[in-house]
Amino acid sequence: DSICIILPITIFYCFIFVVGIVGNLAICIVIAKNRSMHTATNYYLFNLAVSDFLLLLFGMPLEVYGTWYPYAYPFNQVACIITGLLSETATNATVLTITSFTVERYIAICHPFRSHTMSKLSRAIKFVIAIWLVAFGLATPQALQFGVVESAHTRLCTIKNRHFEHAFEVSSFLFFVGPMTVIAVLYVLIGIKLRKSKLLQGVKRQGASIGSGANGIHHHGGGMTTSGGGAGFRSVSGQTRVIRMLVAVVATFFFCWAPFHAQRLMAVYGAVTNTDNEFFFQVYTYLTYISGILYFLSTCINPLLYHIMSHKFRDASRV
Repeated sequence: DSICIILPITIFYCFIFVVGIVGNLAICIVIAKNRSMHTATNYYLFNLAVSDFLLLLFGMPLEVYGTWYPYAYPFNQVACIITGLLSETATNATVLTITSFTVERYIAICHPFRSHTMSKLSRAIKFVIAIWLVAFGLATPQALQFGVVESAHTRLCTIKNRHFEHAFEVSSFLFFVGPMTVIAVLYVLIGIKLRKSKLLQGVKRQGASIGSGANGIHHHGGGMTTSGGGAGFRSVSGQTRVIRMLVAVVATFFFCWAPFHAQRLMAVYGAVTNTDNEFFFQVYTYLTYISGILYFLSTCINPLLYHIMSHKFRDASRV
């Protein structure tokens, strides 16, 4: 590998590590210190920051080391399995958390009466615990397939034993294709609901204005209607900001993680078929670099999105 490729990647990795660690810690501190931010949605965002933080902590140092010494894994078999398990668990937790708070937002906006019970903090805490248990349980079959593979001049932590057939293919479906499908459908439904709400509030405000102007008197009832319409409109505007933030997080997730799953499936396919196609390996090599960068980049983008798109979060972070 050329130093012209490795050095810029290393510098970028260091930037991602610093921004991701500091940013996700800031997310956790701000939410923990401000009681006004102790909501179900923010609990999921807190959990997302934790999983991103752990993903950086467990994955980034070895990734940088592997960039410089790709064929000289420094640890033993147990360490290979444990680091794989921790990284897979954090990865799974990130996906499940994004899916969970998307479902929570869908219920809050499209089924507000049901959200009073579904969006309680106690329920959110139980969901967060369940997320980590499921993430750990489904990461185990993959982690057990990792091991140290040695030859005359190489020592790699890679897929060694195929105890579970199609484990990585199933993982790509459960933690990428499935969640993205669910999230896309829910956001379409949320968008339809918000559009209807905006149209309804516009009709209410227009009706209130005509009603009060007809007699030349601002009736108390008309005032209540207008005030209610304004509050509802502001509420819809607030909901729109939240949805924009969550859509941005999900879009970033798709952009950053699609190459990761593509590279993983190519690795599994190449190992099974033992292909010697030069073009295949060239694509795989470039995809490995790209997917590694985007994989870790996702962990430091989320804190930036919260500051840019969430007024409430920006205000709280100044306290």
